[in-house]
Amino acid sequence: MPSAIKLTCLSGLLLLFASACQPDLNSLSAGYAASLAGSGPAGGGDSGGTGNSGSGGELTGSGGATPPPPSCANLARDPGESDVDCGGTSMCQRCGTSLRCTANRDCASSFCKSSHCAEPTCGDGVQNQDETAPDCGGSCKGCDDNVACLVNADCVGEFCKNALCTDHCTSGAREADETDKDCGGTQCAPCADNHRCAQASDCQSAVCFNNKCQPATCGDKVQNQDESDTDCGGVCSVSKPCAVSAHCNAVSDCASYICTKSKCVADIDVAAGDIIDDFEDVDLLLPASPALGGRVGTWYAYGDGSGTVTENVVSVQRAASKHSLHTTGMGFTSWGSGVGVDLNNSGAGLETKRGYDASAYSGVTFWARADAAVPVTVVLPDTDTDAAGGTGACALKSGGVCDHHYFKDVQVDTTWRRFTVPFASLTLEPGGDPAPTAFKPSGIVSVQFRMQSGLTYELWIDDVAFVK
Repeated sequence: MPSAIKLTCLSGLLLLFASACQPDLNSLSAGYAASLAGSGPAGGGDSGGTGNSGSGGELTGSGGATPPPPSCANLARDPGESDVDCGGTSMCQRCGTSLRCTANRDCASSFCKSSHCAEPTCGDGVQNQDETAPDCGGSCKGCDDNVACLVNADCVGEFCKNALCTDHCTSGAREADETDKDCGGTQCAPCADNHRCAQASDCQSAVCFNNKCQPATCGDKVQNQDESDTDCGGVCSVSKPCAVSAHCNAVSDCASYICTKSKCVADIDVAAGDIIDDFEDVDLLLPASPALGGRVGTWYAYGDGSGTVTENVVSVQRAASKHSLHTTGMGFTSWGSGVGVDLNNSGAGLETKRGYDASAYSGVTFWARADAAVPVTVVLPDTDTDAAGGTGACALKSGGVCDHHYFKDVQVDTTWRRFTVPFASLTLEPGGDPAPTAFKPSGIVSVQFRMQSGLTYELWIDDVAFVK
């Protein structure tokens, strides 16, 4: 055999032997992957097989989800984790309560407080739990208007529309439990007259009849309008003032015109014969038909001569009273001015006035109000301090000094009030001669109301009377 043929045959044998000795790399790769995946099917292949019939041999957990990397279960805090095997920017699970965190996203509760995961609350400033917005909705308090919601209960106003809390009382439509557009029901303001209603509380008038709000009246047996009690006081005061014990907000609510601690209180009882003047005869004369208690006199204005004072009878609205005495004064610079009436003066002159026996009484009473708070001095001249037509003690004494009378100061304000001045409370003005030792009810000459100098005033006085 030629040597060339021998070499060729030898080369071929060597190549054949080398091919027979080369391993199957594909089979080795598949088998290695299968051993990493553990026993069982890999990607759906046969149990323990090479995975060729699966998903190409990728590392997966059950159901095909990508498991966390091995570093999430190595019991160490690795880079990217906020605590051991959790949180941070890692693919690990979120951290439980009390574990370290740097942001809310690190925590399963979505709440990182003081660098530790904390249990969520309704005041943590984070939307968590079942909240529809941070710290409201769900099991927390209701959300304000224009905040996210899922159901009505998520909202303060208990109305959720288009996933936002909304004030249905201003929507311009009849919604929720409204009985008419934007009114009635449990949340909105009561409805005006003639609007739909289901019950009294749906109406401003508190009167619902035939499912329609009715206008309030002073006889609807409901406390409405500005009535201080049912069908009395407030706007009803003129026609229906409140009786004793009814609730009142002002004296004008009461028939007695006395409101004490929000209750109408009875006025004192003044007998008809004890009235000095109630001014219902619309003149300045004391009642003469008949002359009550034998009293005769005329109301007059007086002053120190430096200013202007007026007196007249005017219309008023005070419970049953329709008229009162009215006086004004200004510009007085000496001792002042006032109004008064003699009780026993048939001639209406200084020389014809005499004393009147009021010893059956204990004092005087009257109603008064002013345009502004003003001090008023109630003056009761008697036959010891007044000349009384020349019959007074001060006039009879040679060199006597009159017109220093018994008095009491009261403060009159803008509200009608009753004032009572007991004789026993009177004080004597010093300077008279002779100086009496006590007030003399058996010789009262006048009842006067004096204002000091320097005041500009407007005063109303009514129902002047004696009290026993």
